[in-house]
Amino acid sequence: MTNDLEIRHCRVLVAVSDHGGVSAAARVLGLAQSTVSETLLSLERLIGAPVTLRRPGHEAALTAAAVGLLPHARALISASEAALATVTSGRRNAIRLGAVESASTFLLPRALAAFRSHWPSVDVQITIGLCDDLRKRVQRGDVDAAITVEGAEGALRGEGTGSRILSPAQLCLFVSSRETLGGLKIKQRDLMRRPLLLPDPDGAFNALMRQWFVTPDERPRFVSAGSVDGVKIGVRSGEFVGVLPSYAVAKELALGEFLDLHVQEPLPAIVLGLTTQCRPVEPSPLHDMTQCIEGALGAPASPGFALRKPNNGKATQSVRRPTR
Repeated sequence: MTNDLEIRHCRVLVAVSDHGGVSAAARVLGLAQSTVSETLLSLERLIGAPVTLRRPGHEAALTAAAVGLLPHARALISASEAALATVTSGRRNAIRLGAVESASTFLLPRALAAFRSHWPSVDVQITIGLCDDLRKRVQRGDVDAAITVEGAEGALRGEGTGSRILSPAQLCLFVSSRETLGGLKIKQRDLMRRPLLLPDPDGAFNALMRQWFVTPDERPRFVSAGSVDGVKIGVRSGEFVGVLPSYAVAKELALGEFLDLHVQEPLPAIVLGLTTQCRPVEPSPLHDMTQCIEGALGAPASPGFALRKPNNGKATQSVRRPTR
């Protein structure tokens, strides 16, 4: 039926409202920005009125009509989730995993391959998002666990009892192989005239790098590329210095496509963290998934850990839904 308000309309509308714009909503929902825009256009056709105000140089804002629709959209989302919970209770075979883009792309595939060899019937649903939002989604029960990149100092302090640091990681400043700076020992002030290109304006790396430049007057311009691939494309153009975790550019560095910058001042320390509401029950798919993630990162598994393959290679236990 074409004249019904759909859940996809509601989720996009709520995400635009909660996160301040179309691009932020797309990141949180794990959708392409074009998909979010088309969903908003579909909603406008449905209600016969605009739902966003386009402002040059700024993110779109909701119209009065859209704001009036918000409480109904939230109610429909809640009703949908409650209905699904009723019919799937006791037989849910899915893990809802949140992850930052770099971890999802470069670290999770190995862990997922190991997990699926032991739990082939358990569906793993991955949501891409920013660190702060992923942690909030865990606390709300929207996802079962989240992999985030944190500053090493105070990482995951005050989060759930099952949250922990998975592995240390390293930030990498890198340039195109055509650049003369590549491979040289430089100082922080040498970066003043070169814009730094980062994946997201609201990501963890931005705050860490801004703190790293102690004096604002000596801080270079920060530019957002929108994604890890966007950072790499920008660096290839020769204009930017890229900022990513080293694991996200390891291949290009090994091939000589990019060159890392050796800065005299130590870069901010980062870690990969896992956030859960509580420590996963053992044995369970979620417990085994966390162990596979730690194994893929080279972190030691819990003492005595061994993946338990279910009878006949099928999942016999469902993941416990975190308490809201």
